[in-house]
Amino acid sequence: MGVGRRQVAIAVTVILVAVIYVFITGLSDTMVYYYNVSEVSERRAELAGDALRVHGQVVPGSIEKDATGLIHKFLIEEGGLTVPVVYRDIVPDTFEDRADAVVEGSFDSSGIFQATFLMAKCPSKYEAETDYARFREAGVVAPAQSR
Repeated sequence: MGVGRRQVAIAVTVILVAVIYVFITGLSDTMVYYYNVSEVSERRAELAGDALRVHGQVVPGSIEKDATGLIHKFLIEEGGLTVPVVYRDIVPDTFEDRADAVVEGSFDSSGIFQATFLMAKCPSKYEAETDYARFREAGVVAPAQSR
């Protein structure tokens, strides 16, 4: 192999390694891990500062908002464990007591989740009804049971 070809091969290898490094480090910086309340409630100090998404149910009666209506404090829970959340923005219309919520943000040094994004879903509006006994009483056979 000539000197010119060797230099080109080295240059291409260096560029390729640099591109792969930038891709991997950029990807890891933008990754947001998804957890349930039960997975993070005891690990708040360990996870402080990390970008996370946490899923739980809004604890009834825990929603508080300031006079401007833009700072919301509430608890999300799962299995008896809770996580305190602060969200500084307008909440979705579906945000209410017992709503399923996914918050994105990070824990601060005091263990409070500082949310930068909030998604809420009211289960009663979106879940399909599966009460087969009621169908049978009405004389209607559910499609899955018609065979």
